[in-house]
Amino acid sequence: MNINLIRAAAMAVLFSVAGYRGYSQGTFVNLGFENPVLPLTPVNSEVPITNGLPGWVGYIAGDQVDHVLYNTVSIGAAAISLQGPGSLAPVLEGNYSAILQCSFGGLNSAAIGQTGQIPLDAQSLVFFEQNFGSLNVTFAGQPISLVRLGSGANYDIIGGDISAFAGQTGELRFITAPNSSGVLDYIQFSNQVVPCQRSVKTSQ
Repeated sequence: MNINLIRAAAMAVLFSVAGYRGYSQGTFVNLGFENPVLPLTPVNSEVPITNGLPGWVGYIAGDQVDHVLYNTVSIGAAAISLQGPGSLAPVLEGNYSAILQCSFGGLNSAAIGQTGQIPLDAQSLVFFEQNFGSLNVTFAGQPISLVRLGSGANYDIIGGDISAFAGQTGELRFITAPNSSGVLDYIQFSNQVVPCQRSVKTSQ
């Protein structure tokens, strides 16, 4: 059997929800988007980002924004949205997920970022994404190479080597890839090593 297939199967088990739940997350908060400030009362389909995505900063085309969509998505424009109970859009884990949408034609990206300290013994960053390749990741402005570790009911489990940044403080940022929209959830740091594989995606 192909050694890479064996590694991928092993890592899917190691990085299952049970496998990394409870590991130290450094000083980062609300990594699963499960802690909005309730009640969320949208005005023109928007809520303050401090209520919808506390702990996170939002960017559209590189400019900081103070509101995000709630339980709806944009048609054409770059946008950040929180999806929760009652939403028709996907929720990957728990009660809430975030969606980052690039503008039609790919001219403007959407991103969310949070500044914190990575755990001292962290080896990898792991998160759920609906379609692998729709999101890029940076830490302190440096791109993180990503690999697909496995899958769940409606998401891929994505991992990236973060060991070079263990113990450091900087901004962790998730950005739409060109002409893409991504559903993001359950971001975690792990002390498990991401396997070396040829089929990796490098953030730009």
